[in-house]
Amino acid sequence: MKVIILNAGVGKRLGDLTKSKPKCLVKISENETILDFQLKSILKCNLKEIIMLTGPFEDQIKNHIKVNFPELKVEYVHNSIYDKTNYIYSLFLLRDKIRDDIILMHGDLICSDEILIGLIVFKEKNCVTVNKEIPPPKKDFKALIIDERVVKIGVDVSGPKSAFLPPLYKLTDQFFRSWLDQISAFINDNKVNYYAEDALNEILNQLNLKPFYINDVSCKEIDDFEDLKYIKKLILEKNKK
Repeated sequence: MKVIILNAGVGKRLGDLTKSKPKCLVKISENETILDFQLKSILKCNLKEIIMLTGPFEDQIKNHIKVNFPELKVEYVHNSIYDKTNYIYSLFLLRDKIRDDIILMHGDLICSDEILIGLIVFKEKNCVTVNKEIPPPKKDFKALIIDERVVKIGVDVSGPKSAFLPPLYKLTDQFFRSWLDQISAFINDNKVNYYAEDALNEILNQLNLKPFYINDVSCKEIDDFEDLKYIKKLILEKNKK
């Protein structure tokens, strides 16, 4: 199993913090960046093969991992038009590279070790984290769940059968290749600024994506200063215990 981490974004909502470095190298504690937090969790799950999708400041990411995580085997895939595309295009660049079951996570996602471990050992082979315990944030992904299947994913999903979806997936090679085929169709139609989940929604009626339910309020993406402040506070409180 390989881990795919999406780090090709600009991170402009964090202002000056991402003017000279990638968002994943923004600190969430005194000695830890977002990337550190993720890679430590990955290592605790005994996973060491990573595909890192990069955009701006790729060299900083490479150097940080080389110095701090030399035990990892990392393949870097660079999106040279990161400023003109959404991450659907970054995933498109993987179309000839994936031959393994995968864990897919966004590079600004914070999740506890327990969630990642739980996802890996979860009996369902194709699943995504879902939190029904909190009100779905307006700016984040939600899942529409019908008969214990995720049938749609999007920011605009709403209603009593919707729930917050932090974008952390476990997928088989076959499932992910079906998604990549649909992503390729979008790119061929020049739909380079769509969410990758828009392509996935086109084929979810043919696939079986299960919700992996969590109740951890600290599992979320760091999109803006409010998110960063929230995560820093939770980590500080955890470290004091």
